[in-house]
Amino acid sequence: MRKIVQRQMLAHYAAAVIGGFLGGYTIYNHVDIFCNAQTGNLINLVQSMCKGDFTFVGFMFISFLVYCGGNVFYVLVRRKTRVSMKIVSLICTSVAVLIVGAMPFVRNDYIACYPIIFAAPIQWNAFKIAGGNSSSTIFSSNNVRQAAMLTTNYVLSRDKSILRKARFYWLTLLSFHIGVAFSCFMSMLCGVHAIWFCYLPIALEVLAYYTYQSEKLRVASLVSR
Repeated sequence: MRKIVQRQMLAHYAAAVIGGFLGGYTIYNHVDIFCNAQTGNLINLVQSMCKGDFTFVGFMFISFLVYCGGNVFYVLVRRKTRVSMKIVSLICTSVAVLIVGAMPFVRNDYIACYPIIFAAPIQWNAFKIAGGNSSSTIFSSNNVRQAAMLTTNYVLSRDKSILRKARFYWLTLLSFHIGVAFSCFMSMLCGVHAIWFCYLPIALEVLAYYTYQSEKLRVASLVSR
């Protein structure tokens, strides 16, 4: 059972690398838009309304609808199919990367953000729990909160179980920002074409998920004997 949990966590960390890559890519290449979450984008929407920048208002409002659409898609697919939503997420992310990579757009085109905006909440929902811990692989706010609080609690209590939880959130944060660093470095070299390098962390996630499922099947076969 311990190996299953460890491999589930590794799959979670690999997903966080994908989330970091896509977040870093869109901020670096597409007018500072963070496609993975909506807090800042909705603030931009209201600010743009106040400034009278209705072109940007339109873009941000459509972004909001696309993000909602990703969540609706997740619910519908989960209710209608038995396919693992992690696999569905990987397919959606791979297709989103393909669409963005195929767009011959310049640096500031908003449309290139939409496929990533749609795929992000699907990944968030599909990879939201690992080892009994609830954690986002596409943004960092709650992970920072959990890491800081759990670390403080460990210092005060010296409880090893709390330390393990804190380590999980710190490693999720590290994985996410490794993805950010990788995307920024490749963007400096290749510009918008850096999106193609997202297939490397996607391949890493496929491998991690395969080893996780293989371990689950191995343990299940031993138990059934």
